[in-house]
Amino acid sequence: MELKQAKDLLEEYLPQCRDFLEQAARGMDYYQGRSSIIRRGMPGLEWMRQWQRDNGKNPLRTADNRIPANWHRILVDQKVGYLFTYPPRFDLQGGGAELNARVRQCLGDCYEKVLRQLGTDASNAGRGWLCYWYDEGEPFGYWFVDPLEITPVYDPTSIRPRLKAVIRQVRPVPGEQLKPGEIPPLRTEIWTDEELTVLLGEGDKMEVTQVQPHRYGRPPFIEFPNNEARAGDLLLYRPLVDAIDKVLSGMANDLDDIQEILFVIRNYDGQTTSIDYVEQPDGTVKEVPRQLSVLHKAKLEKYFSVSGDGGVEVLKAEIPYEARAAYLQMLTRQLYATAMAVDPAPERTGNQSGVYIEFLYSLLELKAGLMETEFRPALAEFARAILRYLGEKRELVIQQLWTRNKPRNDTEVADILVKTPDEVLSPESKTRLHPLVEDWQAERELIKGRKEG
Repeated sequence: MELKQAKDLLEEYLPQCRDFLEQAARGMDYYQGRSSIIRRGMPGLEWMRQWQRDNGKNPLRTADNRIPANWHRILVDQKVGYLFTYPPRFDLQGGGAELNARVRQCLGDCYEKVLRQLGTDASNAGRGWLCYWYDEGEPFGYWFVDPLEITPVYDPTSIRPRLKAVIRQVRPVPGEQLKPGEIPPLRTEIWTDEELTVLLGEGDKMEVTQVQPHRYGRPPFIEFPNNEARAGDLLLYRPLVDAIDKVLSGMANDLDDIQEILFVIRNYDGQTTSIDYVEQPDGTVKEVPRQLSVLHKAKLEKYFSVSGDGGVEVLKAEIPYEARAAYLQMLTRQLYATAMAVDPAPERTGNQSGVYIEFLYSLLELKAGLMETEFRPALAEFARAILRYLGEKRELVIQQLWTRNKPRNDTEVADILVKTPDEVLSPESKTRLHPLVEDWQAERELIKGRKEG
């Protein structure tokens, strides 16, 4: 690709991804615990309290606790664990056990980790990205890619979305030797169906450093959307998460600021000035009196001095715990419903039936089903990339076996399979659905060997 073509492509598509990048970065920040309460404190109050602290106007209200409950991570991990604790398995119809074993060998040991990360990226950013590669005589390799680095280019003339090109921007350049304080150059990769173009620099200083053809037949990137809108989960419930963080942080601030006991001593004026000792240029020390406000005295000395007939009283503020606890409970319940998540509610669950468990997981199942619908075509494309690497036919029917991670009555499932006649359900399907069988094809081979032996 020529430099002018590359620049035109970047100028056309990079501005379109600004909203996505902002949304994706916010979702990832919340997942790492960097919510709005961390960045801004208590909205609407923080600027006023900071001014008061800087000007010594209200030293009694100095607490600035910023407590993220990290609900977003809890909800994302719940969905990802529900879907991918037992990762989907491929069953290539008509390929035989040997081809299935070769595909599993290509997947290797990192399949579970990569798939869980793709689910996490899709939940946070709206979509995850997987990159794969292979060379002549080299093993099949793949890994997840940071969604913030990827800008997809789809063919506008195709009714069905077809990935025409992928723009990947990363900084710094791996292996680049930089001087102290030097900003590393931006590396831009443009992948098309036939070649990879690498550019270094930005703006007028951008130059093409590499043009390399490849043998993949398409950009070696696969998109894993979270849903049809490619939106992250945080958009569903961000206001509720922020409200919970504000309640927790506000209560912590009140405990720090107001829980201290203040003594009211009657008929005692107390100290109104404080002495600071300032070293002079000639080495001598000069006493400099400094006026103290009543609020400063209360914070430093823990008492108020007032005129009167004498005596001591104790002042302490009451924190409305009951109202806050009720509000926090209401927010939490609404959060589970809005986020389509499972509230374990151990005080209500107890020893419930399987029907109740299904009802408990109904909202999470709906949300997980939307992700599964989007992930299925992406996983099928991934399996076809492996078949291309193996030199096999890519027209094989690819069946995906998904297993949810939720409580179930294994005895009940096994009993149903035993009582189902072979005319209704084949022995192969019974083996595949049995809760104690992980690799049903290997299990069928063992059963076949025992019968023949």
